[in-house]
Amino acid sequence: MHLTRRFEDYRHAAALEALTRSFLPHFPELERVDFELDLLPSTSWLLGVTEDRPGMPRVRLRPARPANPSLTYTVPHEFTHLLQRPLRIVPQGERACDLWAMARAGERFRVPPSYLSVPRSVRADWTPWAGAASTLARGAVEERSAGRRRYLRWWEQELRGLAIHSPHAPRSRLPEPSFDPLD
Repeated sequence: MHLTRRFEDYRHAAALEALTRSFLPHFPELERVDFELDLLPSTSWLLGVTEDRPGMPRVRLRPARPANPSLTYTVPHEFTHLLQRPLRIVPQGERACDLWAMARAGERFRVPPSYLSVPRSVRADWTPWAGAASTLARGAVEERSAGRRRYLRWWEQELRGLAIHSPHAPRSRLPEPSFDPLD
């Protein structure tokens, strides 16, 4: 991993580099990939982008304080794009990228994935669900390894099932009767 001059000049460069490097052990395949770590313009609406450039791919992150929880999603997501291309280890697509990133990052994935369907109640309170979601993500990767093509849908359905059966899931209430049925 090579830092660009723009990244090195960033006021939070050391902490952001440390956070980024802390995810590398979850992606051992990247030890054999040279890539640049750069910053997006601060006005960018993107959290990150991976550019598959000839010679050396580049991961660009939106400047953020290292304590920003969105980085715990963005960094593994962009690293997974490096597994998709140039390495072709992970299936293509943003949804597959989210799932593989979550399976690799585990509970460090502190915000819900952007491209997978997540129940509203789970998205609103992600922290207690992060462990179960990442465990399910590893299960979905196993489903894919077993040749099941609907592994992404499987993850979404399993998470939805957990949310519905959780005591913390919001329950719809039946309307109160407007009359006393015993009269």
